[in-house]
Amino acid sequence: MDFISNQAPQIEEMLAAIGVPNVEALFESIPAKLRRIPQPDNDDGLSEFEGMRLMESLAAKNTFPHNENYLGAGAYEHHVPALVEAICSKSEFLTAYTPYQAEASQGMLQIIFEFQSAICALTGLDVANASLYDGASACAEALLMALRSQPGRNKVILAESLHPHYRGVVDQYLVSHGTERATIPFTSIDNALDSNTAAVLVQYPNFFGVIEDVSAIVAKARSKGALVVVCANPLVYGLFTSAAELGADIAVGDCQPFGLPMQFGGPYAGYIACRQDLVRQMPGRIVGETKDTQGRRGFVLTMQAREQHIRREKATSNICTNQALAALASLIAILWYGKQGVHDLALANFQRAAYLKKALLSLSGVESLGNKPIFNEFAIRFPVPIEKVIRHFHSRGIEPGLDLGRYYPALRDYLLVAVTETKNRAQLDRYAAIAKELL
Repeated sequence: MDFISNQAPQIEEMLAAIGVPNVEALFESIPAKLRRIPQPDNDDGLSEFEGMRLMESLAAKNTFPHNENYLGAGAYEHHVPALVEAICSKSEFLTAYTPYQAEASQGMLQIIFEFQSAICALTGLDVANASLYDGASACAEALLMALRSQPGRNKVILAESLHPHYRGVVDQYLVSHGTERATIPFTSIDNALDSNTAAVLVQYPNFFGVIEDVSAIVAKARSKGALVVVCANPLVYGLFTSAAELGADIAVGDCQPFGLPMQFGGPYAGYIACRQDLVRQMPGRIVGETKDTQGRRGFVLTMQAREQHIRREKATSNICTNQALAALASLIAILWYGKQGVHDLALANFQRAAYLKKALLSLSGVESLGNKPIFNEFAIRFPVPIEKVIRHFHSRGIEPGLDLGRYYPALRDYLLVAVTETKNRAQLDRYAAIAKELL
């Protein structure tokens, strides 16, 4: 009602027609704690000036970019080449609508085609779609793909080291499907595999920055006929084994590390790629290359899996669009770096994270979470309470990392530290020096 200029007579007429006494009755099915309490008629809210002041006071609480940032856990501070904003800001991209009409959207369709090609090149898999909303929804959609492709199987296994937010989204997606979901330690996944398992979902590197032995899980899943979904930071493919080489059936993740600022958690663009034989289970849309009647190169929406376009019982998803602008930003960054540049960028992230981890472990009483290879970030524990660690670094103008105890109570006092190419050696040495002051 707030968005329609109806007055009391029109509102009363509509309420009488549907048989409810008042507007509030329309929302009785929504829990009271989730409903906005109507304001008194004499409360007209804040003025424009007051509203601006309120927003400024809220923004002042944000420590970025005033502090040096070592937070990661899915949103990373990478350099965004100036070319990205310059191209994305062009009106033909910034205002482009969903490309239904191929004859009117050749430029946008070609961009999506090139984005798909870039994702296939990174993952090594056969087919990628036009993008998804983010890495979390990509995980859920991949599991739905696996369940559709294997009728009769009703179980998925999630590694406990998968991002907790991603696990939450997967649960939200699958709860209405009656799917059995098992979340267990990575090292115990093979014990849970059985003939009812449709897919295993693992992260690479995992939430703690650790490079797991995914190929071992793939072999065990194969023996049970289950598919393997690998959720990966796409930058990792510049240095480590690709999803296809690992033996993954489906690869998903978030494109944020390429060309997208942290942006308070979004909007980002999720990617999903798979083997050719799974393409009919792909959600969303796929852009393909063709020729027109005069033999000229052109682009069309090759496959659209939404019920708007095909019979509802054959639809694979209700996704009706894609993150075209965010995907474009990631594509520009990938093309800007190129094959060698992506490798060099990944190597810089690996080396700088390893450098800081080694420096911290040289301090008395400091421990890391295991000794497996890492990429981009690592978990560390100081011999003092985590609250003291964070306060100490804040006083020096540094966001030291994420308190893992928020998500994993057993890892209380562990800090997840992310290091990207934006940190130079002097900054890393200063971090280690400030950590030494704690001891």
